[in-house]
Amino acid sequence: MAVELYDEHEQGERVRQWLQSNLPGLIIGLVIALGGVFGFQQYQQAQVSKQSAAAGSYNAIQSLIDGGDLAGAEDYFGQLQGLDESGYYKLAAMALAAAYVDAGRLAPAIEIYQALWVRTDIDSLRGMVGLRLARLLEGQGDSDEALSILSGTAPIGYEGAWAEARGDIYFDQSEFALARQAYQQALDAPTDMGFGTTLIQMKLDATGPGPLKADS
Repeated sequence: MAVELYDEHEQGERVRQWLQSNLPGLIIGLVIALGGVFGFQQYQQAQVSKQSAAAGSYNAIQSLIDGGDLAGAEDYFGQLQGLDESGYYKLAAMALAAAYVDAGRLAPAIEIYQALWVRTDIDSLRGMVGLRLARLLEGQGDSDEALSILSGTAPIGYEGAWAEARGDIYFDQSEFALARQAYQQALDAPTDMGFGTTLIQMKLDATGPGPLKADS
């Protein structure tokens, strides 16, 4: 019994000495751990607040666009850029760019699409952005830049639309053989984005059976 009591006493002393030696480190570790938990919670709350503010800005932008107030939409878009450059920013950018086009203001629309083209890694959005940007660039006379965008690998679902756009550019340049090839690629694409193939076939037929000379 004496031996057992001694062992218990010795073990207790060892525990007490260990705690004395390591308690400061344990306290610091606990503080850090708790701080990490609370810090993460604060981070989550901040992100939720940020996303909520971004959603509000996007809704305001859409409402102002619908009401024809582009100046007001531009102001909110500037605020949104400081809050979020992911989901809501991209949606707002697409809406604002489309509004610019409707208003005949092509330069700021191109600027927005170019910014999205550089930053966007979502295939579905990249396909639409690339298509709209190329169409606008062609309309501004920058066909080479438009073709450089559309000559890359088209995102899934946009193979036909990109090929058709290439065909239109080549046709306008009187490059009928290249236009014919592009239109055929559009017809052979796995999807046509719901636009149908009748118009593409008409464009293909307009290129003739082979390379044609431009009308004099």
